[in-house]
Amino acid sequence: MKTRYTLLVLILLSTRSHAQDVPLFQSQEPVNLRITGSIKSIKKKSNDSTFVSGKFLYEQDAQWITVPVQARVRGNFRLKNCYFPPLKLKFSKKDVASTVFNGNKALKLVVPCQTRSDKNDLIRKEYLCYQIYRAVSPYYFRTRLANVEMTEVSQKKPRSFELLAFFVEDNSMVAKRSQGKVIKSKSVNPAAFDEKQSVRNDYFQYMIGNADWSTVYQHNSNTLFANGKYIPLSYDFDMSGFVNAGYARENPPQLGTGDPRDRVYRGFCKSRAAMEEIRQEFLQKEPAVALLIESESSNFSKYELNDMQGYINGFFEILKNDDKFKASILEHCRTQQ
Repeated sequence: MKTRYTLLVLILLSTRSHAQDVPLFQSQEPVNLRITGSIKSIKKKSNDSTFVSGKFLYEQDAQWITVPVQARVRGNFRLKNCYFPPLKLKFSKKDVASTVFNGNKALKLVVPCQTRSDKNDLIRKEYLCYQIYRAVSPYYFRTRLANVEMTEVSQKKPRSFELLAFFVEDNSMVAKRSQGKVIKSKSVNPAAFDEKQSVRNDYFQYMIGNADWSTVYQHNSNTLFANGKYIPLSYDFDMSGFVNAGYARENPPQLGTGDPRDRVYRGFCKSRAAMEEIRQEFLQKEPAVALLIESESSNFSKYELNDMQGYINGFFEILKNDDKFKASILEHCRTQQ
């Protein structure tokens, strides 16, 4: 039975349309990186529209290759509250033509927030959220783990860190794979989104206990237009209850709870038929989701693994029980923006 579900996960994660495939995402092995620079400087000199020139090294065939890059900080909360800022990277086509980054004009690099001992565990949990999203939705961001040797040179004495990080493909790449385009807008009417894909996104966010998103105002969410449909495309899951980061903000009072681990259904009400259909769809994928978590067993303590499994099991217990499903989801879906 386990072999059957292992094969199911491989099918879910490997056989989607890769018409716009690039070398970076053809392997799940972590990329080894070396980065030297001033965190203070990049925070000061870059912003949402200003990139600074830099470089990093990556290992290929036992050799270290230099990659020129343009980088800027991203993420308002983490920029103010984290030691390491998440980055948006841009590449010149000629600079990466013969590297593993060939075909990527831009990437996000998700790094730990703080220097505390659990920093890399939190990154791996967020990475796992992306893998779960990929298993339950046909529209998703591809990712690749990276082991980063970082040397911080802004201090009086250089400081070194061994970080786990991951690359996230640019939304333009998702659009190409989906034969669609990314919609630029400050707000999108919730009724404009494809009904079933909206429910998939809403259930996923509820599954991982994430309240830090908005498809309407495109907060931690892009809008993709593909196959004649508006599609929500979510990212940045570190504030979720599943990740359980110590720096996670409390949920706003209007959501009825301050605990970021408490699930709050933030999806808009859709037809009962669609909500029931996607409910059954998620239940069918429960074994695949469980196996994704189990596949990380060697990277977490037994306590952390049990916590992740228990948290996700709580979501499926709601889906399996008609009364809980009604009370937690159907009666809490939103009718106003």
